[in-house]
Amino acid sequence: MFDFLKKVGLIYWLEYGLVHAHFRFWHRLKITGQENIPLDGGVIVASNHLSHLDSPPIGASTPRRARYVADTEMFRKFFLKWYLPLTGGIPIKRGGGGGSDMIDISVDVLKKSELMILYPEGTRSRTGYPGRARTGFIVIAKKADVPIVPCRISGTFECWPFSSVWPKPGPIQVSFGKPIYWKPDEINLDDRDDLEQKAAQVMDAIQSLPGWIPKTAKLQ
Repeated sequence: MFDFLKKVGLIYWLEYGLVHAHFRFWHRLKITGQENIPLDGGVIVASNHLSHLDSPPIGASTPRRARYVADTEMFRKFFLKWYLPLTGGIPIKRGGGGGSDMIDISVDVLKKSELMILYPEGTRSRTGYPGRARTGFIVIAKKADVPIVPCRISGTFECWPFSSVWPKPGPIQVSFGKPIYWKPDEINLDDRDDLEQKAAQVMDAIQSLPGWIPKTAKLQ
């Protein structure tokens, strides 16, 4: 127990408890499928992306420490510059070589047997509806040789929409599905169609989980 706390950091787990309590009380956080998360080894939690608020409740819903990447600009903000590192955040610069850096950083984290939250869409939904999945997380899964746990988050679009400066109270639900795993030889990095097909399969699994489309969602 003490070795585990030393590895992940006592401060992280104290903060985890506070964040978990906050979401349970302020957002009536509901969690389903938590038993689908492997307790050992590297694993990707692949979630839909609705808001800046997504990562904390997802992390607070897992039985393990969660890591995730965030834009370096977020780490320069007064509150977030100390909050993000405590909650497992990893800074990454958008644009330029950011995509390649993200893959390398993610693979390194996963090979250390950690859990990492990734968003297949690559960016937040501006409509409330799921977007098209990119293929980077499939590349990461192959290089790190880890399973992908589909995750659906609901409620954060309403709690912290693009137009709001600060989140507001409201229900949030996090649902986890059964792990999806392909052996390394079952993923061909040179076959774009195959990568896109696998990415779409994960997005379908995400949307099949318990949750809801925001009432304010708009089709474009």
